[in-house]
Amino acid sequence: MASLSFRDRFFSPQVGRVVTSPSAILALGAGAAVGVLATISTGGLAAPIVAGIAGGALGYGGRVALAIPKKGKGPEIDPFAVDEPWRYAVRDAIRAKGRLETASSSFRKGPLADSMVSLSAQLDDAVEEVWRVAQGGQRLSEARKQINDREVRWELQRAEANEPTSEAGQAIKDQIVESLNQQLASAKRIDDLLKSTFDELTLLNSRLDQAVTQSVELSVSSDRSTIGPVGADLTAIVDRLGALGQAMNDLSQVPSPPPPAPPNHSTQT
Repeated sequence: MASLSFRDRFFSPQVGRVVTSPSAILALGAGAAVGVLATISTGGLAAPIVAGIAGGALGYGGRVALAIPKKGKGPEIDPFAVDEPWRYAVRDAIRAKGRLETASSSFRKGPLADSMVSLSAQLDDAVEEVWRVAQGGQRLSEARKQINDREVRWELQRAEANEPTSEAGQAIKDQIVESLNQQLASAKRIDDLLKSTFDELTLLNSRLDQAVTQSVELSVSSDRSTIGPVGADLTAIVDRLGALGQAMNDLSQVPSPPPPAPPNHSTQT
């Protein structure tokens, strides 16, 4: 996932659990006790009370601060680590992210700027998911290269043209033809999957561009009512990209094509 803002990390489930945990309450009491003991020798009443409150807040705050998740770092995204057309898809997503960052820099501090930070974090997630899909597509493309269609079709043509002279020879021929047909079927399935995956990735990238364009319009209109729909669109895009990336990851271990068929002369027995 992309790096989270301090606000997002502060309101994380980890912090929520610690806020009411026994350890935080003990830290509150210990801090208050230290504050009181440190000032009780002054002889006054106000100083120990103030110090106790300050010490308790310090102890409690320190315990909560320890629970805040560290700011994460996203993966190293290198478009040139994958071939076309996956490289183009990654670069397109990165360009969309750059447009949003440029627009965000023109916002003054305030609620609208805070909302843009949230949108930016969602777009970080989207870029990472595009990268994940592209890596899966690259692995699948490399697996596809293992199947030489031209050679397989040539072998299939030879096998089908051969006329065995025995039952054993016919059985071997049938096995060869089946193996070669399986390779061609595997190649077609991979081709279809690569095309459908890239088509959907292109569509999702287009929706990303649209969401960024709507976000950029905020810098002109300052209409916060449009932030909600944009955020919802980005959430849907990230979810779909995540599902697509998971599907590609599941297919990353593509079974190797069947071993090459034995020479056709074996069918002549």
